[in-house]
Amino acid sequence: MRRKSILGRATIGLVVVGIALALLGLGRSGRLGPLKNIVSILITPLQVFVADQFGTLVGSPEVDATAKELRVRNSELEAELAQLQSKIVQLREAEAERSVLAELLDFARKSPENTYIGADVIGRDSSPFLQFLILDLGTTDGVNRDMPVVAARGLVGIITEVTPTASKVLLITDPRMAVNIRIQESRAEGVIVGQESGDLRLQYISLDSELEQDNTVLTSGLGGTFPQDILVGSIASVRKRSFDVFQEAEVFPAVDFSRLEIVLIISDFSAIDLGPLLTTPAP
Repeated sequence: MRRKSILGRATIGLVVVGIALALLGLGRSGRLGPLKNIVSILITPLQVFVADQFGTLVGSPEVDATAKELRVRNSELEAELAQLQSKIVQLREAEAERSVLAELLDFARKSPENTYIGADVIGRDSSPFLQFLILDLGTTDGVNRDMPVVAARGLVGIITEVTPTASKVLLITDPRMAVNIRIQESRAEGVIVGQESGDLRLQYISLDSELEQDNTVLTSGLGGTFPQDILVGSIASVRKRSFDVFQEAEVFPAVDFSRLEIVLIISDFSAIDLGPLLTTPAP
């Protein structure tokens, strides 16, 4: 009811203002003439009425109460909007995490021969070329050095340092890393070596082996450092020259290391030290 009363008064005010402007225009043009006094007499009561109505409208308790209600309601709506936006962010994060976990679970199901421990990535190499990650699990969680680390899309690296509550993963892109691999299509074997640029280079492939772009690169299991048949990446380009002893290739990693949030540690795999056997003199 208060709002209707206010709107009614506003409408009357607009009509009066319109009439006043029309009369003002006629007065300035000199068209009122003898009607000027008559109009003045007629409009005086209307002026008094407008003054009474709008004098009480501006600054009236009704207007103040309505404005206060609107401010309170606006604050409530802003608070509700902020809560809804926060919930949307939380739901999106939960959906993204659920998707990652589903991919990791699918990977684990496809390789049931291994036992896995899930770990969150809590730190990264600060250099432009990512070469290590920090995980939130350590020796108290059953994590030890030389345990391989994988993601849903393939090989990540190996645990090189461990504390009771955290561990460091050296990525396969680090120049200190060398991974024995096998080309799935040709069965040729070689070694993947990390580069300073963060790339992967395939070395020690004989010239007789067939290498093609997009060939799949898997771990071979040779050397005893990693289990076999873990996806490493795919061949991006091949360099083969007749005067070289071996051919080489650039390999595109299967894993986007910069976007890793959760990884799997293969906890039941123990690296095999072949050094004593390889240095044993022939009988």
